[in-house]
Amino acid sequence: MNESYGWKQIPAGKRILLFRGFVHGHSSSSIAAKASEVTYEEIAPWLNSINGHFSIIILGNKWCMAAVDPVRSYPLIWTFDNKRILVSNNGPDLTRAIGLEHLDIDEHQLDAFALSGFTIGPRTLYKKIHQLEPGTFITIRENADYQVSAYHKWNPMRPSQAKLQDLIEPLSLINEKLIDKLALSGMGRKIIVPLSAGLDSRFIASGLKQAGYKNVWCISYGRRGNREIEVAREIANKLGYKWDFIEYTNASVRKALATEDHKSYEEYANCLTSIPFPQDYTALAELRASGRLDPDSIIVNGQSGDFTSGNHIPNSLIEPPPISDKKRLEAVINALVKKHFKHWPSLLSASRLKIIQDMLKSEIERVGGLPSDPNRDHGLYELIEFRDRQAKYVIHGQRLYEYMGLSWRLPLWERESLDFWEKAPLEAKANQNLYKQVLIRDNWGGVWKDIPINPSNIRPIWLYIVRLMAKLIHAPIGVNKWHNFERRYLNYWMSPLCSYAEWPYSKVVREGSNAHGAIALHIKKYLDSSAGNNSIWLSK
Repeated sequence: MNESYGWKQIPAGKRILLFRGFVHGHSSSSIAAKASEVTYEEIAPWLNSINGHFSIIILGNKWCMAAVDPVRSYPLIWTFDNKRILVSNNGPDLTRAIGLEHLDIDEHQLDAFALSGFTIGPRTLYKKIHQLEPGTFITIRENADYQVSAYHKWNPMRPSQAKLQDLIEPLSLINEKLIDKLALSGMGRKIIVPLSAGLDSRFIASGLKQAGYKNVWCISYGRRGNREIEVAREIANKLGYKWDFIEYTNASVRKALATEDHKSYEEYANCLTSIPFPQDYTALAELRASGRLDPDSIIVNGQSGDFTSGNHIPNSLIEPPPISDKKRLEAVINALVKKHFKHWPSLLSASRLKIIQDMLKSEIERVGGLPSDPNRDHGLYELIEFRDRQAKYVIHGQRLYEYMGLSWRLPLWERESLDFWEKAPLEAKANQNLYKQVLIRDNWGGVWKDIPINPSNIRPIWLYIVRLMAKLIHAPIGVNKWHNFERRYLNYWMSPLCSYAEWPYSKVVREGSNAHGAIALHIKKYLDSSAGNNSIWLSK
């Protein structure tokens, strides 16, 4: 555990506490005081009482324990090796410690990873290495007798019977509480908000304005002329906050991602469960190089309000038809495969599809199977996405902030938000109905009614013309042919974040018939580096 990235080692009576994170209402010393006296039987209720984002390790004479918070915001991985339990926050460190090689990779997880960018369930890419899932902890007693247990389970399959209109005021109050907690924890330090034209980062920035927090710096990044950038600037100006733009070009992004520093970041962020989150690095590296990145700052993004508020629920599960339990299970699995296991369509053979379906079925059985009410099947979909994609990949984007030496907060993954959206009924979640109603009604900072949300445009203008002409040419041969052409030849130039910049255009065109998007190329890069000769592209 590297103390330069936020880990603190603190004496806790006759024990030692290793702690990383931020807990509301407690300092690391008060956490250590409790760690010194907590009994083995009290571990679960004590962990469940901690409100914040953290990972905790306690080393004692009679027992040891390692835990992650309810969203796994600070991941831990572990292995049983030679009659000992090893725990780490870094995949390469742990694989080297126990001498794992490419042949030790789990081929089924390799299949899942190649198609989605993350693993399924509690496993990592390696057969011998496991991860602590959200809200879980591992205890180790004498003779390496260990047990993994859950102290918190987020389960959106059990919504309340409340009506949407009855939840407007409660959600408004919870939103205020989330922002008040953020402002209180900021203690006047500079809060950096990566601002887009969407809902969630606007929620953070406008909420801080509503709370009267003054030391806020909004930043936006991407291609110049991108409509999102223009809207973000308008939001920041309306709120009266300083705003800066970091321009992305294919050349600038390619240069940043080719540095040794970026390779070091990818090494640091490697937990063997997902690819590193790629989009923020170039912007923060430029701010750091120019001396504008104050290490005392707190960076706050909007992850993942769109997910918790229901935006990821597929239409097929919003109004499900009356079908058998077998068909219901197939519908949930098929929706997960369609949404998340799509990045390399050429790899999705019948045999691999069966492997992925069986793994998802096992994961569904492990979390309790289908809900009794078919109208709650959407909650099962959300639960699986939360445990796999959100916890392993999206929230894992926080690793970049730590690598840059910054503190961070995740207001929309706080316990109050989790608890509320866990119980919200489908009527409130479908198409983010409740979330949008409350944000627009409350209109914090005056930026919710007259400033567009997620506008789309295509830049540069020459590409808009080329795209329009190509689309007209493809009209007679079908929409699928058009989308394949667009992905292969045009997306390199249209990506607002220059997401393909790491690779030459010729390679993107060559891979474009097989790759669904830029994430596919990031997956290939990661697996070729991690799996070596066992890479899925070389072995199958």
